[in-house]
Amino acid sequence: MPCTDFSLYNNFFSAILILDSKQKIVFRNIVFVKTFGNIKNPEKFSNCFSCDVCVLDSDNLLDATPLNFAIHSKESFSTLASYQKTKEQQILYFQITSFNEGDYKIIAFKNITNDILYEETEKKYAFIRQQYLNIAEENKQYATLQQKAQTQAVKLALMHRVSNVIRESMDITKIIRSTLKELFNLLGAFKVYYAESKSGDYYINSVYPEKFSTLAGENVKVSPETQNFIKTKSICTNSCIKEYLNSEITYPAPVTRIIVPVYRMHEILGVLIIYTNQKYFDESQNDVLQSIAAQLASAIVQASLFLEIKQKNETLEKTLKELKETQLQLINSEKMASLGQLVAGVAHEINTPLGSINANNDILNKMLSKLSQKDNDKLIVDNLKNINKIDKEAIKRISGIVQSLKRFVRLDESELQSADINNELDLTLELIKHETKNKIEIIKNYGNIPQIKCYPNMLNQVFMNILINACQSIKDKGSITITTAFNNNILSVKIKDTGSGIDDSIKDKLFNAGTTTKKIGTGLGLAISQKIIEKHNGKIYFESQKDKGTEFTIEIPA
Repeated sequence: MPCTDFSLYNNFFSAILILDSKQKIVFRNIVFVKTFGNIKNPEKFSNCFSCDVCVLDSDNLLDATPLNFAIHSKESFSTLASYQKTKEQQILYFQITSFNEGDYKIIAFKNITNDILYEETEKKYAFIRQQYLNIAEENKQYATLQQKAQTQAVKLALMHRVSNVIRESMDITKIIRSTLKELFNLLGAFKVYYAESKSGDYYINSVYPEKFSTLAGENVKVSPETQNFIKTKSICTNSCIKEYLNSEITYPAPVTRIIVPVYRMHEILGVLIIYTNQKYFDESQNDVLQSIAAQLASAIVQASLFLEIKQKNETLEKTLKELKETQLQLINSEKMASLGQLVAGVAHEINTPLGSINANNDILNKMLSKLSQKDNDKLIVDNLKNINKIDKEAIKRISGIVQSLKRFVRLDESELQSADINNELDLTLELIKHETKNKIEIIKNYGNIPQIKCYPNMLNQVFMNILINACQSIKDKGSITITTAFNNNILSVKIKDTGSGIDDSIKDKLFNAGTTTKKIGTGLGLAISQKIIEKHNGKIYFESQKDKGTEFTIEIPA
């Protein structure tokens, strides 16, 4: 076939290379020249191709190129190969097809680079698209998990806040109001209240915000359908224009009403009723509301039990206090009654011989006036007169002590009486003279005070207790200073000693019954004294320093 006959290959879209039987190039079409250039050496040209798509077998690895296989193949041959342009560092992909035409080998190079790139792009796109779908699915799952996590976080935060309120307070009102406030914020509500269950009806216990507090105490009537929801412990959500069946409150447009039953075991304690302008209620919040309701129910029960126990404890403490006061009063009454009987007995026993002595002394005095005035008689008379005078003073002294004892006890004085406290202090000091004689200096800083209404015998008992304690706290010699004053309608009596003071360990319980610093003592003296001062609506307190002394202060309103 002459070379001019190859010109028809110039009309092909593929590059055409024609070799003769000696494998020399005899023709290159226009597409070939544009693609590969004016190639003259087939061997050198074949080294530019490599088998990226298929694997070719050959004994000589150096000749194992796609183009060599195409040139030397005795039959029609087809393969895919890549071609690298050395200058542009660009890789092209060709489908190489060869066949024999007489003595010539015709080799066609179909450029499939775009097809390959398209397939690779499609694969990449499919991969990316699959990755996108996977990521989208993961994002969806993540969003779901995030929503659940947010819901759980809200739930935990609410539970934490409600739990804090419960821990900080056992006040039912405070707990309910805190819960209503949390629900108000959580659901974007405009009104929330808790209605307490009583005999099958519901009465509004607490409302949030406070501007709706006038609703408190109202009876909330619910429909039978809503009642069924409550009985089954289910949350009821519906739209309403009227707040509840028997309510006078109506809305210009429907609002969403959410009713959450609050129950403990099988007992319905009440309902939480929430009003919001949101048209749709997210059912995923059901578990949050149920958890809040459960927490609230537990708090209400605990607070109720706490309040009941507190009231019982207060009643028991009050009863115990009354018993202790009664016990002290009984002990004191018995003590005073015994003392009164003792004083009465002693006075009687003293008065009988005292009367005889006094009568004898009067007879002796009369006889003395009739004796002669001789020197010897005069001496006898003078001595007898001295004896008579001494006896009179002794009789007067004994009579004074008996009268002081009677006045101190005053068993017949059970009503309030006017008394001069300075005189009462002197009376008490007279009775404890044996404790102070030759040992303790009594310093009196008596003020100009008016008489006050009081129970004198009881106050004398207080003065006696404090003064005896002061005397016994002074080991050798010392002093007791008594100061009285009247200011702002308050009578004050201060009794200060220079004794050993009071230990810090018993200062806080000094007025408790049974507290004593003596080896032998009941510890009732100051406890009774405090009750007596409280009976006068006054107060008694002290200041003390170890080894420096103690000062008791008594204040009584006039």
